[in-house]
Amino acid sequence: MSNLLKIATCFAFFVVLCESCTSPQITSTSFTTQDATIVSNIAYISDFTLKCASGEPSALYAEINSNIVPVSIIGQNQYQVSWTEDTKTASSGNRLVRIFDEETYGAARKALRAGEDLSGVASFADVVINHPGAYNGPWLKSELLATLVSLVVTYFAISFKLKVTA
Repeated sequence: MSNLLKIATCFAFFVVLCESCTSPQITSTSFTTQDATIVSNIAYISDFTLKCASGEPSALYAEINSNIVPVSIIGQNQYQVSWTEDTKTASSGNRLVRIFDEETYGAARKALRAGEDLSGVASFADVVINHPGAYNGPWLKSELLATLVSLVVTYFAISFKLKVTA
């Protein structure tokens, strides 16, 4: 009888541990590179906190540019997803990052194997990253502006000297 009680206790313990997350609530903060004058890639980083009404989330995955990548755990109920894009192809505006748990990840992998679009797969939760755009420097570089000013000053100096000597 005691063995049966031990087995039932272990089973109840595993059922509680394996209970999936219901009603996920996500609070996110995002960061992007905004100065592209000395870098060649724009970094996108989203830190988010996930709270469940009941249960615990399993491993999380994110869809980024039609690719699925794992989400990093950075603390208790805190996660992070990040990637980079070339400065020439990075566009400004809101970027939707779809988050998948183990169940929805399986459906997403199945869709990818079948060659289907991931937009038909329901996500576990969504995170929005706003990229306002990156500063690529002034239209005229300071070296060019200094050269142009020196040429204009030289022209006026030579033309003034020719008028004075004439």
